[in-house]
Amino acid sequence: MQLKPDPLGGEGRELSWQDLGSIGEMISAIAVVVSLIYLAFQIRQNTSQIDQNTKAARAAAFDSSITQAMVARQAIFENEDVARIYNEGSIDPDCLSEQDRMRYRLIVHNVLWSLWNLQSQAQVGGLAAETWKAQLIILRRMMSSKGVQWFWSNYREEFGESFQKEVDRILSNLAETSSDA
Repeated sequence: MQLKPDPLGGEGRELSWQDLGSIGEMISAIAVVVSLIYLAFQIRQNTSQIDQNTKAARAAAFDSSITQAMVARQAIFENEDVARIYNEGSIDPDCLSEQDRMRYRLIVHNVLWSLWNLQSQAQVGGLAAETWKAQLIILRRMMSSKGVQWFWSNYREEFGESFQKEVDRILSNLAETSSDA
């Protein structure tokens, strides 16, 4: 096989199998470099897409959790009867009729479930920890009422362990604060 004239002025030379093998190795090396460059580009694009998806998932978790909390609270301020039950039940659930006590329990359950959801979202990283810390103020305020304490003593097992520990810690702090007074 003759490829080109000899650069030293000879007639031409034939390529040996070794020459063809060297050319093949060079082409393979170039292909590997091109593949690595392409792979690096794809990894960069994939990382960017994952970052965007993570941000979108966090935003959706935040929106969902806040919406759930707002809906639970909205039921209280939009309905005078529900607001009355919540206020009276928070002061003393024993003063409520059996039906109103059940409604009070469900109101508190919904609000605490929405707070538990926020805590869970913060723990798995879908929600900023600062958002959960802001909601702790609401949880502390709720737990300071006799009615919510009644609810918690009867229904705490319906919540996750980490939320139970958080509420129990708040109740312990409230007990220490009231005994110091």
